[in-house]
Formats: sequence, structure tokens, C-alpha cells
Amino acid sequence: MTVAAKNNVRPKVLIITTGGTITMLRGPRGDLYPCEDARLLIEKIPELRLLAEIDVFSVTNIDSSNLTPDIWLAIAKAIFQRMKDYDGFVVAHGTDTLCYTASALSFLLQELNKPVIITGAQVPLEEIGSDGRANLINAVRVAISELAEVAVVFGTLVIRGTRAKKMSVFDMQAFISVNDIPLGTIGLSIKFSEFARLRSRRKPMLRAFLNENVALLPVYPGIKPEIIDFLAKTHKGIVLEGYGAGNIPTGENGLIPAISASIAAGIPVVVCTQCIVGSTEMELYQVGRAALDAGAIPAMDMTPETAMVKLMWVLGQTGDIATIDSMMQKSFVGELHEVS
Repeated sequence: MTVAAKNNVRPKVLIITTGGTITMLRGPRGDLYPCEDARLLIEKIPELRLLAEIDVFSVTNIDSSNLTPDIWLAIAKAIFQRMKDYDGFVVAHGTDTLCYTASALSFLLQELNKPVIITGAQVPLEEIGSDGRANLINAVRVAISELAEVAVVFGTLVIRGTRAKKMSVFDMQAFISVNDIPLGTIGLSIKFSEFARLRSRRKPMLRAFLNENVALLPVYPGIKPEIIDFLAKTHKGIVLEGYGAGNIPTGENGLIPAISASIAAGIPVVVCTQCIVGSTEMELYQVGRAALDAGAIPAMDMTPETAMVKLMWVLGQTGDIATIDSMMQKSFVGELHEVS
């Protein structure tokens, strides 16, 4: 049941534009650039106004490759300030960094009693074959549904904000849900999973804590421990993408001494996996156990993007290593499956 059907009034939805492919135009050399006024493009989709009263608000107008954490805060604050005025929110966003923003909004906006939906497109709205039109329409459909959390709507899937991952630069179904089933699927109707959070009388909270000084680094053959040493001097936290179950090199020029020194200096090191599916099980191999013994924090089944954003959010609240360890391994918004 939609909000409109339930209350017998037309719901109100705010579309927040940030730039990205969905509202881009093609220049004379064939390259895409952000249009000056996304409102003009969105107004060309009359179906949106059949679903709800639509307002459009621009936070920024950039290629999402240029997005920075301060824009996450700006989007979150814009939504929170207008929470009582709308029945749902849609963020039109570039696909390159969409999953980072979805994770950030999930941590920044908690205890939601209505949907915050992020969507985008592989092909601009103005071009033949664009998926942007359908994605925006479906995003608004979900924004007036009974869902009440941050979610990505793309193609036929509704994905929890902390579980989204871009998997293709070609397919229209560009995003998948990692290590969890989707929140819902979109076909002739929208079907939500049984674990999707629905509207209630929860009181939304803006938890605008963010220390953006976090580095994300994949482990690779031949990686030098001096890189970790450098990052520990220039950052407040480090996320390492380990091999397999969270394995870290321990041989000649291994990373364990550098990890230990970083943690001793009060710089947390979180280890996730480079694999798309699965969780860190760092006690499984000696190379993982060595990192655990050095004080590394397992990211469990979080995606690297979510692990990085979450560490920023946690560091925005505390610098105590033990507290950081505890918070990183606790699920706040469905970002991980806790080990009992």
C-alpha cells in the first residue's frame, strides 16, 4: 500500500539532484557534462507527477567522481531539515560513487520513518535508451511505499544502502546487493522482503558524525609496509582490502609490524575482503590470524565502501581503539551480520 492509498491524499516527494549521468548532457566532443538545471529534465517525465507532488532541490551539480564527504553531510542535512514536509525522498546521483553515498546516508540518517531512495542511470535522461526515466519513476514509487530506510533503486532491485555495489559499466542492472538478499524487487508490482524496515512512529535522527580522514587500500603482491607507515602518519584510520578471508602478507616485508605500529599510535586498521561475496574469517589462516593478533579489526561481511564510510562515521564519534573495535563489529543499519 502506498502513502497515497492509505491516507487518501497525494503524497509529496522531494527529488534531490546532485549531478551524475542521469542529468547529464553530451557535449560537441561526445563527452558528458552536468546540465545547468536538472529540474528542466525531470519536468519532462510527467509520470512522476501522476504518482506524487514533486519538488526538486539541488545540493550540487557535479560528476560523482568529484564527490566528497562534505556533500554526504549536505544531502543528509537537507533531507533531515525537510523530513516533516515530505512523505519520501529521492536522491538522483552519479553511479560511480553512488554506493558510498548510500552507505553514508544510512549512517547519517537513522531511525527513519519514511524512505530515502538513491538512484541514477547508465544512460542520460535525454538520450535514446536511457534507463534514467524508469529508474526515477521506480524510485518515486518506492519513495511513496511503506519502506522506511535508505535504499538504492536501480533496474529491478531495491537494495539496502549499505549493501549496494556497482558491478557493471554496461548492464542496465548495474548494482547488486552484496551478502544479503535485496530489500525488494520491482516487476508488475513492488515486492519487499520480510526484513525490510517499514514505516512506523520512529523518530528520525541526524547522526552527523564524520571524520573523512580515512584511507582505503587494497593489498597486492609486493605491497610495501612503508605505505601503511605513511598512511598512519597522514590519516586517522585505514581500511585494508585483504585477500580472501582477510589475509594479509606476513612474509619478507610483510605488513604485520606496520599494522601493529599503526594501532599502537591510535590509528585503527580495519581489514575487509577483496572478494565480492563472503566475510572476513581472519582466524582461518595464519596470515589472517597474525593481523588479528596485531590488533586489526575485521570488517566481517561489509563491502569495502561501507567499511570505509562506517570507519569515518565511527571516528567522528570516538578515537578510543577499543570503542572503535566494538562499534565496527556492531550492526547499526544492517551493514553486517553480527557473529553471535
